[in-house]
Formats: sequence, C-alpha cells, structure tokens
Amino acid sequence: MAGSPVEEIKARLDIVEFIQSYVRLEKAGINFKAPCPFHTEKTPSFFVSPSRQTWHCFGGCGEGGDIFKFVMKMEGMDFPEALRVLGARAGVAVARENPALRSERNRLYDVCEAAARIFERRLLLTPEPKEYLKSRGMTGETARAFRIGFAPASWDFLLRALAAKGFKPDEAERAGLAIRSERDGSRYDRFRSRIIFPIVDASARVIGFGGRIFEADGRGQSPDRVEAKYINSPQTLIYDKSRALYGLDKAKQEIRARNSVVIVEGYMDCVMSHQAGVKNTIAVSGTALTPHQLKILRRLCDTMICSFDADAAGESATRRSLALAAQHDFTRLIAAIPSGKDPADTVRDSPEAWAAAVAAARPVVAFYFKKSFHEQNPATADGKKAIAASILPFVAELADEIEKAHWISELARGLTVPEEAIRADIRRLGALSRGVSSPAGDSAAEAPASPPTRRELLEDRLIVLMASARESSGAIAAPRGEIVFVSDLRARAFALLISDTSGQVPADLEQYLADARFRGEMVRERIADVGEEISLCARELEKISLKDKLAQITREIEAREKEKDDMSVATLLEDHRLLSDRLRALA
Repeated sequence: MAGSPVEEIKARLDIVEFIQSYVRLEKAGINFKAPCPFHTEKTPSFFVSPSRQTWHCFGGCGEGGDIFKFVMKMEGMDFPEALRVLGARAGVAVARENPALRSERNRLYDVCEAAARIFERRLLLTPEPKEYLKSRGMTGETARAFRIGFAPASWDFLLRALAAKGFKPDEAERAGLAIRSERDGSRYDRFRSRIIFPIVDASARVIGFGGRIFEADGRGQSPDRVEAKYINSPQTLIYDKSRALYGLDKAKQEIRARNSVVIVEGYMDCVMSHQAGVKNTIAVSGTALTPHQLKILRRLCDTMICSFDADAAGESATRRSLALAAQHDFTRLIAAIPSGKDPADTVRDSPEAWAAAVAAARPVVAFYFKKSFHEQNPATADGKKAIAASILPFVAELADEIEKAHWISELARGLTVPEEAIRADIRRLGALSRGVSSPAGDSAAEAPASPPTRRELLEDRLIVLMASARESSGAIAAPRGEIVFVSDLRARAFALLISDTSGQVPADLEQYLADARFRGEMVRERIADVGEEISLCARELEKISLKDKLAQITREIEAREKEKDDMSVATLLEDHRLLSDRLRALA
C-alpha cells in the first residue's frame, strides 16, 4: 500500500542535499554542520543528520525538525505550500485543491507562472526581440534556460491572455502584472514593449518580473515618449524586492561549490555571465544589497565579488553593498572590467575577458587604492583629501587589525603624510567602521530570548543522554534519587524512558525524543562514559530540587514562628535536618 505524500516526499528527497541548496554544509563525523541559517553566529551549531533525515540547532535558537519544517521556516511557508513545493521537487503528486479554496499566495504563484509562459511563447513568435537578444550575444539556449520572454506594445495583451486561462484582472493586478487606471478604474498591462526577465525564488517559483525597454533601442518609440530602461514588479504578497535575488535559483549550487558569489547590476549582466561560464552570478537590479539578501548569501558562501557599471549610480550602489557586506563577515572583492562596458557587453565581445576579470578580482581596499591614486593627484591638498575620502571608509571597515595597519601605512606613504593623521581620520570615521545601521524591523534588532536556566539545561541534557543510551543499548537503568522536573514535557519524556511501555507515544513526545536522540549523537562523541554522565546529571538535578525544598521549608519555619506554632516548627526543623543530610551526602 502506498504511503502518504509526506512519507513519499521524505523517502525521495535527501535532507542533506536539500538543505545544501540553502546552506553550505561541512562534514562533521556522521553528520553535517554549518552556522545556523536562522540566527547570527560564527561557530557552527546547526547540524543535519542524514541517518535520521532531521536537522537541529544547538545554539541560540534551538530550532529543529524534518525537511518540511526546514522549508517552512526558511521560506516562510505554511504546510500546504511546503507540501506543494517539495512534492514538485520530489515528483510526488499532491492532490490539487479546489481553485476557489486555494490560498491567495498560491493563486498569485499560478498567475505569475501563467504570465511567464505567455511571455515566453510571445518571444518565440516575434522575430524582432529575438534578433535583438542575438545581437547582444545571447544564445537561444540561454534565453530558454532563464525563461526570457517578450511583452508586445499592447495595453491589454497579457490581461486577455490571462483571462483565457481563467485569471481575473484583479488577480493580475495583485500579482503586479496590471495597473488600475485612475481615470476610470479599468486595468491595463504593466509590461509593454519590453524584454521580460522572470524573477523566481529559491524554489524556482515565478514571483515577479523585470522588463527591459525594447522600442527604446530605435524600434519605433516616438521621441516625445520617454520610459525607464528597466521596470520591475511592485511589492506583492509573494514578491519582496528586499529579499529576492535574480538568478539565485540557478546560481546557488555554484555559489556554494566555489564559496563565492559574483554580484552584477542588471538582469542581462547576470544572464550573460552565466552564459560565459561564471555560474555563481546573481543580480540586484541596480540597487544596494539589503541585510536580508546578505544573510541569504552568507549562508552559502563567505566571499563576495562585485562588478558595477562605470556610472556614478552603479558605484554608489556597490559602495553601499560593500559597507553592509562588511557587517556580515564577507571577504569583499571587486572585478574590474574595461571602461564604459558592463558585464553583458564584455561577455558579448569576449566571454574569456569576463571570466578572467572575475578570476582576477582584487580585495576592495586594493582596488580603490589603485583607482583613487590613478584618478587623483596625491601631490595636491585636494587630491590627498579625495583619495583619503575614497579609501578610508573601506580601511575602517576591516576587521583584521594587521591588514588595517598595512593599509594605513601604505596610504600614509602614498600621500606623504604621518600615519597618525590617517589614524585620526579613521577614529573620526568610527561610526562607519562599525558598519551601516540596519533598517528598522531587521531581525538583528530584535530582543534576544531569555537564556535557559542551569536547571533547564541539566534536565534537557539528562533526557538527551538517556534517549541516546536507550537507542544504542535498548534499555537503561533509572537514575537513583528523586528528580523533580520544571518542564512537563521533559517529565513525561523521563517517565517514558525509564518504563518498558511500548504503546502509542504522544506526537509531541515523539518529536522531542527524536530530537533528543539526534542531539545525543553529538554529545556522546565527547563523553567517555554515558552512564556516569547520566548519574552526574541526575545527582545535580536532585541537589537543585533539595535546595528548593530546603528554601521552601525555611520560609515555612519563619511563618510558623511568627504564629507561635511550636509543634509545626519542630516538625519542619526535623524535615529540614533530614533534607540537609541528603544534600550533604550528594556533595
């Protein structure tokens, strides 16, 4: 009899392979580890177990679970969405919902997917945009891989095509594909006369679009009509421009393998970079990277290679991105390309030149050092000031003090000024050296959760050790002494572990004990005698329990003395003596 879709998906998808598409994992004994993707840390505390097909963070957040829990937490999905995504990836048929009952998010995914197919087909049927892409050096294979499309010069082409597939105009508007007229409330296509670049999420679902003007290249646009070179989908329920990264779905495996990401400014730059073999490339659409995007990239690699257009806006966006990247501990490099060209033009003229520029990317300070001394005259006061203003913010951001001292020395020598003058300017830039502040609402600003008490840590460690020991040996001896748990979940787990009951285990206990057994694998690697460690935990917990009881009896004695209840005081004093004797015996 076939299992449920959930069981089939778990059987077909390997959790290590799946999580590695989001996080760069390293082998750790029989498991894999990485810095936790759900909170900021430098020491890896996130473990994935291939044998159990589960994951767990032993650090600040303490999260854990199966492949469904991971994708739900990583992508912000509910369970039906996760089931749909993982089912598609595993090739498992998931019963389709009644369209009238489908969630709003799923409906928007459907609208965007339908639009992407409509745009793709229109490109295949329209010679002019195909010729344009060919003139830019793009092959048909590349266009198909990135699902490049075309929106003709029509006010309602897409709306009519979507209506034929059962989608309403208001759904197209909510998906960012249509605009409502302020004059009469009617809707019209957002993208017209444009090359279309579908934007997809990490699960390869279309969430938005970017459109490059087509007629502006001399193909019929009237001289009095000026439109933006690129337009993008607006913020929607499924498209958040502060989180989306163009090309990440195709680049993430290569980013992880090379431990580096190449960041370019435009969609065409990204597509052509992939065509040239530099497949760890993503695009940010001419804006600076956001903290959310940097967190996503930092899970995959620790080196960032930037390449920007030669104009001032391109350099300004890159400088802001580099400043934020310093806060996320990226090694920051810059790929220099010929003046006046962007990566797409470079690839068209010479794919090898672009690949060589990326391979020869230089550290950010070294790049700006050479650039500034080439553009400014270090012999004049204005030149010295301009060079220092260009380089010092990057020097101030350096975390390594030896590297920072090296560049202070080099800059002082190049400007023929004392090193102390450079250091004084860096001290003045102290705020910059601490990085650009995160926008309000960033998770880094959230208040940390209260740390667990020693008693809670001991209770958890005891259950982890007992669960692991029971799995390896089949039975365990109940620890001696009286243990009072503050956690009802751990109390029930303890009772179950010391019993021989083989009946139905409650769902919450089953998940908690599965987690505990997984964590026990890591703990046992560092413990010579698990049985002795269990006894030690139990003894410490009993001592804490006795101390709590002694404190309670002391308070009761004081209360009874005030009431002149000598008989009760005598009884309580005897209890206090007996508990004190037990506590001394455990010391």
